Amino acid sequence: MTGLIGVTGAPGNVGTPLVRALLRRGARVRVLARRPEVARQALADVAAQVEFAPLTFGERPTYARALQGLNRLFVLRPPQLSRVTRDLVPALDVALGAGVRHFALLSLQGADRLTVTPHAQLEVYLRGTGADWTFLRPGFFLQNLSTTHLPELRRGELAVPAGQGRTSFVDVRDVAEAAAVVLTEAGHAGRAYELTGPQALTYGELAEVFSGALGRPVHYTNPSPLAFFRLLRARGVSPAQILVMEAIYATARFGLAAHVSQDLPRLLGRPARTAQDFAHDLRPLLQGDTP
Repeated sequence: MTGLIGVTGAPGNVGTPLVRALLRRGARVRVLARRPEVARQALADVAAQVEFAPLTFGERPTYARALQGLNRLFVLRPPQLSRVTRDLVPALDVALGAGVRHFALLSLQGADRLTVTPHAQLEVYLRGTGADWTFLRPGFFLQNLSTTHLPELRRGELAVPAGQGRTSFVDVRDVAEAAAVVLTEAGHAGRAYELTGPQALTYGELAEVFSGALGRPVHYTNPSPLAFFRLLRARGVSPAQILVMEAIYATARFGLAAHVSQDLPRLLGRPARTAQDFAHDLRPLLQGDTP
C-alpha cells in the first residue's frame, strides 16, 4: 500500500497527467496547489476522486494542513522559484515532520553535473533527509515548445539558444506515467532515472519534423543567449526564470543533452513517444493559426 500521495504541479504539463495516471493505478491522491479551484477545474472529470488542498511554496501557513497525512510526495519546483533553500526546503521539512517517507523529485537531465541548478540543490537536500527519494531527470520537454514558446512557434519559429547541439526530447505524458510508476511500486527508492525520448535531434531537425507535420514552414532561429533573454523579458518572463532556461539550453549547446536513455521504456514497459508523435498531436493547437 502506498498510502496517500501528494502531487504538486497540478494543474500543469506534468502534474495534471500524473494525477490521472495515479488514479488509473488505484492510488489515493491529494493535489497541492496554489489555487485549488483552478486545479479542480482542470481535473473536473476526476475531481470527485481527488482531494484538493491549498499550498503555496514560500508561504509557511499553507504547509501543515496540506501536507498532513501524506505518505509520498511528488515534488515539482515552480519555474519562477530559483531560491530553493528559502522557498521549497522549508515546505519539504514540514512534509518530513508530517510523515512523508518517499519523495519523487522532478529533476533535470544532467543535474548531477549541473550543480548550480535549483534541481541539483533539491537533490542534495533530499539525499540528506533520511527519507526515501527517487529522482526523475527528464530531458527537454517537447510540451515546453507548445506552452512557453508558443508565441514564437505560432510565427513559425523555434527561438531557443541551443546552438547545433542535439537534445533527447521527451514527452511530458511519458514523464507523468513514469512518476506514477515510481510512486506506486516498490523498488525505486534511491534511484535516479534519466528520462528521454528515443532519439536525439538538433533543433533544426526538430523544426523539420514540425514543418512536415504541420504542413507549413517552421524555422530554427538559434538566437544568442542575450537575444533570447531580451525576447522573453519583453514577454514579461522574470529574469530568474530566464536564467534557469538559459542553463537548460546551454546543456544542448555544449553537447550535454544528447544522451538517449533506456530508463523510460524500462519503467513504462513500452517505447517512449517520439517527436513525430508529438508533432502530430500539436496540429490541432496550431492548425489555422497565422504568423
